[in-house]
Amino acid sequence: MGSSWSAPTEKLEDANRLSHLFEKAMEDDIHDEKARAMGTIHEEDTDTDQSQTDTSSATPSTTTTTTPSESPDPDPVTIAIIGGGIIGMITALGLIYRGIHVIVYERSSKYTETSAGFTFSAGARNAMETTSPRVLEAFLRVAAPNNHPFIRYFDGYTPGNDEAQWAIPSERPDYYGCLRSAFLESLGQEMPEGAVRFSKSLEGYEEMDDGKVRLCFGDGSVDFVDAVIGCDGIKSRVRQLLLGEDHPAAHAGFTGIVAYRAVLPLDGVVAAFGPDKGLSHCPHVGPSAFTVTYQIANAPLTNMILFCRTPGLWKDSKKLLEICHRSTAQEAVKEWKADIRAVVDLLPENPNKWAIFDTAEHPAPSYVSDSGRVCIAGDAAHASTPFMASGAAMGVEDAAVLGGVLGAALDAVKTGKGGNGKAIRAAFKTYSDVRLERSQRVVTDSRTAGEVVMWQNPETGRDPKKCFERLWAGMSRVWEFDIVESVEGAKGGCLRLLGEMED
Repeated sequence: MGSSWSAPTEKLEDANRLSHLFEKAMEDDIHDEKARAMGTIHEEDTDTDQSQTDTSSATPSTTTTTTPSESPDPDPVTIAIIGGGIIGMITALGLIYRGIHVIVYERSSKYTETSAGFTFSAGARNAMETTSPRVLEAFLRVAAPNNHPFIRYFDGYTPGNDEAQWAIPSERPDYYGCLRSAFLESLGQEMPEGAVRFSKSLEGYEEMDDGKVRLCFGDGSVDFVDAVIGCDGIKSRVRQLLLGEDHPAAHAGFTGIVAYRAVLPLDGVVAAFGPDKGLSHCPHVGPSAFTVTYQIANAPLTNMILFCRTPGLWKDSKKLLEICHRSTAQEAVKEWKADIRAVVDLLPENPNKWAIFDTAEHPAPSYVSDSGRVCIAGDAAHASTPFMASGAAMGVEDAAVLGGVLGAALDAVKTGKGGNGKAIRAAFKTYSDVRLERSQRVVTDSRTAGEVVMWQNPETGRDPKKCFERLWAGMSRVWEFDIVESVEGAKGGCLRLLGEMED
């Protein structure tokens, strides 16, 4: 069947590229895989998107107290960000852009991300710029657009069905792709010296009577800050502490889907698919599985993800990454078309297999603590499956709103003594109220999208037209959104709330 919607598009200008980052990322992945085999590195040590995984609730004794760096503000505010992954760093840069003192606490010993790729739409890039121009600059240094005029969805299973099932004009989402590790490194270049503290695994926090938050870390150290933003990923420790460890929403749930992710040689993918599909953003749908391939920043590399339904439960919810054998991925597509099998054959002998968790079944009732001094953002707040390609984008939007409301509220109380605590409470409550519905709708829409592309949705089945219409409804909700308007509205609401609050 031909495409359900197609339209011409203008070729986008290439973004600047840093090829050495891609080569370095590939070398790091090879090194990490060898280290795991030797038992010298654990999976969670290389997974900053899902950092801060320690689930101990015990508060350590105070052995070391560190003091936030001095600020020229006579009544300085220090915001702690737990988690130095991509969303944590973006959030930090947004606050720094507004003159707010930030400390990022990262569990790993260095900036750590996988070399897998991901994409950001034009709307997500607008959110980056709204957060801080430096965030967008960091992204454009390592990203580039999909130059094919369409994102075409193919049937990867049915013999003889070789035409695109449907097509989306590439200019509509206007995706730019990059390596996660390259983006994180680029963001790190924008951070002030000393703003990120590594090897800091949060174990607990206490909201003090004097308005401070006491942070307790696994190394025995303690810090005191004015507020906390948890950006510590799917296995968020901050979410567990904020909601209570027995709360249904404290822990993300396994979706029954695993993903094999790898960065593959572009020439191998082109040999399997041909240049038309091999050089473009190319999803393939089919029974109980779904694949996506796209070139990374015009480098000789392709990002490949194979999603598969898997029976049973994930055996260890504390570790979402396993090293498996290539044959497990090959088995999942053994009845698929030859070109799909050929691409899966390009996986390394021992690829990464990721368990896909989300918060669809038990969404958080709020993103802010009762006291109003601790909040969660990104995957820590609304972990999503990747089928809408918008999970990270929601985190960027969170950062844009947090930067806007905190900046506005703290500016509003600069002339008033002791108003910082009130400003933080107003900002965090407004942020939670503004972001809750949209971010959680994306989580549920993404769940549905996964069912559609794996031919498991009873309403759409294998019908290309019905599949497209269901996906398009969710995608449109994501893309047709004005982040600038949202931030400005949030700032106004925050200032109104601030005016109504008692000291």
